[in-house]
Amino acid sequence: MMHLKFFNITSALALATTFFAACSEENHAGVLTETESGTTIASIEGSVTNEKGKPVASAKVSLISADHIAARMAPIKTATTDKSGKYTIDSVSAGDYALQIRNTEHTQSGYQTITVEDDKTDTQKLKPATSLEENASLKLKLSAYSLDKGDTLCITGTLNCIAIDDKSAKAGTVTIDEIPPMEFTNITLIRKADSKATAQDVQWDFVPGETLEVSAIQIPIVISKDVMKQAKLLNDKTTLDSMIVPVTLSTGLQNPILLSDKGDTLPLYKVENDKNNSKYLTVIPNIDVGTYTFTVASSESVIRPTQIKKASEVTEPGMRITNSESWQAFGNVLGISFWVTKDSLSSAKDSVYVDTREKESDVAFSIKAGPKSDELCAEFYKRDSTDSDDTISYYTRKDSSCHKVLDGERHHYSIFIQKHHVVIAIDGRVVDTKDFSDQFQTIPPITIGNHKLENLVIYTLGDSITQSDKGWDLLHAWLSAFYTLQK
Repeated sequence: MMHLKFFNITSALALATTFFAACSEENHAGVLTETESGTTIASIEGSVTNEKGKPVASAKVSLISADHIAARMAPIKTATTDKSGKYTIDSVSAGDYALQIRNTEHTQSGYQTITVEDDKTDTQKLKPATSLEENASLKLKLSAYSLDKGDTLCITGTLNCIAIDDKSAKAGTVTIDEIPPMEFTNITLIRKADSKATAQDVQWDFVPGETLEVSAIQIPIVISKDVMKQAKLLNDKTTLDSMIVPVTLSTGLQNPILLSDKGDTLPLYKVENDKNNSKYLTVIPNIDVGTYTFTVASSESVIRPTQIKKASEVTEPGMRITNSESWQAFGNVLGISFWVTKDSLSSAKDSVYVDTREKESDVAFSIKAGPKSDELCAEFYKRDSTDSDDTISYYTRKDSSCHKVLDGERHHYSIFIQKHHVVIAIDGRVVDTKDFSDQFQTIPPITIGNHKLENLVIYTLGDSITQSDKGWDLLHAWLSAFYTLQK
């Protein structure tokens, strides 16, 4: 089992002693204010104490959304505690929020998340009790996230933002004080060049009175109990081999790779057609429930995971995945997965989503709209003849497997082929397994039809899964975990 520990790439910015105007609670010029919508169904009657349990008077309480970006939003509501450390915030609609609180001396702060449920008819009364602790600090090396003068870094869901000034840019580091002692898992980077905001997962755990030093981009990958649920049910254990995991990474590094704390290298596959230019896939050799932390480094040359042939955020009509040398290495073991939502058909040829019928293919398959309007079918063919010019092959359909996928909802579709064995999973649940008399010797080139497929991934798996003593149970567990990680 891989034992990796790491804290996130960009999530630790907190209240600086002096806020920049764009990030200030008091000055909201040019900053959007969050607004409420829907029915008012809650009031907050909170209390604030210090680390000794004594009430804190005149503390500033800010109610913000769970995805608050301080450089672009103002708090939804604010309040001040009375002599007893009490405060009230009325007229709060359904949603996920955070309370960020600081004392008048700016020496202590607190942070607490709350949820106002949207299925209640009576007014909810929430009574959060928040204890303030000594502020934490962050010392960040700007090169970790390629930050430069004028760029802004915010801890998502907090009031904590900072814009990089000339002094910090020259020093190459920035120190941020007044950070609430808390673990934060996401940051937002706003580049001066285009004002575009990009999110970055992090895992920065701030300890009261201590400074967290970050000098390199670090990426956390969290494997939850839900991800491994099927693995445990099907295999009586929670580990899985060679799991393909999505990674969000905003970096200017050439040929980025991931390094574990043991020095293991994990190649990254850059997802194609990614409008945010931040999506990658990696392969973790062995995973269990827990958090894996990797440092981002740069390789001298492009290194790609051998298990991944193709990954595209959105496909283009007619996209063809060719039979290159790396493709040949996949042999007759191949998986294809994508997200799909039904769209209109203008002609019969538009019924095809994926097709492998080529003149060099003796055994082929296609994925196409079925005879029923809500069905997507995998059809399997055997070539029986070729025309005199050796340009067109004729196929006989041997079998098909149809499932309710085109019902207007968004679904995840997976098909895995090994020789003559086929497994199909919809939304992580195996819905069909088949064995055929005609086996694939190699997987033919793949052509994408006229429908846009989201997050297309073409991959292979090793013998540890496909040749397991437990038959195909391990593959079924793998498909379930893979789907959960992509949701």
